[in-house]
Amino acid sequence: MKYFNHKSLWATLVLAAPLSGSAQVSRNTDTTFKTQSLNIYATYKPEVAPTPKPEFVPSLPVIDTAKPTFSYAVPQQALSYAYKAEPIKPLAMKQQKETLPFENYIKLGIGNLRTYLIDAGVGGIYGDNYDLNFHFNHLSQKGDRLYQQWSQNELNVGGSYYFPKHTLNVQLTADRRAYRQYGYDNDIYIYDEKQVKQVYSGFDLKASLSPSMATFWDLKYTPSIDLYVLNNTRGATERAFGLALPFSKTIDSTFSFSLALNANLTQYDDKNKITGNGFLQLAPAIDLSFAKTKIHLGIKPTWAKEDKVYLLPDLTLETTLARNSLRLLAGWTSELNQNTYKSLSTWNPYMRYQYTPVQGTTNHVFGGFDAALSSHLQIGGTVGYKWWNNMAMFANNYTDSTDGRQFNVIYDKVSAVNIEAKIAYQIHTKFSLNASSVWNFYDLKSTQEKAWHLPQVSISGGFNWSPLSKLNIGAGITIYDKMFANKADGTYRKLPMIADLNATVSYTIIPRLNIFVQANNILNQRYQLWNQYPAYGINVLGGIRFKF
Repeated sequence: MKYFNHKSLWATLVLAAPLSGSAQVSRNTDTTFKTQSLNIYATYKPEVAPTPKPEFVPSLPVIDTAKPTFSYAVPQQALSYAYKAEPIKPLAMKQQKETLPFENYIKLGIGNLRTYLIDAGVGGIYGDNYDLNFHFNHLSQKGDRLYQQWSQNELNVGGSYYFPKHTLNVQLTADRRAYRQYGYDNDIYIYDEKQVKQVYSGFDLKASLSPSMATFWDLKYTPSIDLYVLNNTRGATERAFGLALPFSKTIDSTFSFSLALNANLTQYDDKNKITGNGFLQLAPAIDLSFAKTKIHLGIKPTWAKEDKVYLLPDLTLETTLARNSLRLLAGWTSELNQNTYKSLSTWNPYMRYQYTPVQGTTNHVFGGFDAALSSHLQIGGTVGYKWWNNMAMFANNYTDSTDGRQFNVIYDKVSAVNIEAKIAYQIHTKFSLNASSVWNFYDLKSTQEKAWHLPQVSISGGFNWSPLSKLNIGAGITIYDKMFANKADGTYRKLPMIADLNATVSYTIIPRLNIFVQANNILNQRYQLWNQYPAYGINVLGGIRFKF
């Protein structure tokens, strides 16, 4: 429904009244009627009444402070197991051996000079509380000179047994080394192979025990024993038993101390006489460790054969400077040298077995540094003074036989100014380069004119490069110079400088198989490491290595 505004209606009527009168007058005078119009206006605006907005006042709910009461009914249980549960011992957990893709391998090689190589290892034998590994190595060569040949065979069996609180490590090594004393004039002297053949054989048993969990008073200890027997084809035998009982205790981050008891019983029988060669030694020491400095203070009183007693110092100092990139070191260290038949025959297999073991000592006072010039380059060096009491050297024996093919063991008092230097450069695992050198300026105090067969200059270096993930290339060189040997007429001569260059290349065909080539004495020098014993010459060896 529409509603009209009354004021608008009245105004319209008032305005229309005179128009009506005028129309009548005109009608009387004119026959033409004018058009009339009536306009009615209405205005309407719809509106919706607004809804009132409620107002909310926040408030916390009422807290119920009454404690609920719960009731449970747990039936009685009786558990029974067919096995005994393991105790919880985090520090004595069973060994978790990392499983390697291939734990066993065999390496076979062949080369000139009748070179044969067999190298094999088996390492995948282990259980919950033990592991076992085997290693075998054979290498033999034969040169172009009469009786110029040698061979070595070594079998190593090692393993560990894990007790609840300790770990027992055992290693057994059996070896056989065969040599021929070919260092004589074949035109003058004639020998059967049996006369010049020397074979060393024996075994070495080592065992150690170490705790695998926290001990009383947090004491650290690793007792060990070493038992070996060495024989030669001439009937000489050496037997030895060694015992080491080291203990150490850390008081705090700065102070710790240690004490070791070392004992050795060695006996050498050359068929003519039996010589004892044992000792008893105590080694107390304290260690001080500060933020950038470490100090080791030790002394080793040693009771040796013939009722001799030595006080052997063991003092070292290390300090770090220049944001850990420079390490300075100094010290005075000393050792007892037993000069056993095992150590000397390994050094020079052409020695006479009719010798007398004489004990001696070595002292070394030194100072030096190690520096990291960058993340890839490191250098270091030391300068020191060494002196030996009863230092063992080898001189050709022209007394028992004029051929000089065997060597006497000579003892003398020797001192030397010692200089050592080293450098290493490495870029990740792709490339590495290293070199080191040792200079010893010997001064003999008593009977000998020179330090026989001891190089005054020793330089070694090499590099390793992996241009591809499957390709590896390496090379190295060893240089000895200023070595002297005695002559039959009582004089001496300087041995030619030794420069032995070697190289090796290996390529992985598949993860299980790779091939290798190795070259030794590339310069084909007939140098003499021992007087009258020329080297074999260049040797090239190639083969495969298979993993399984």
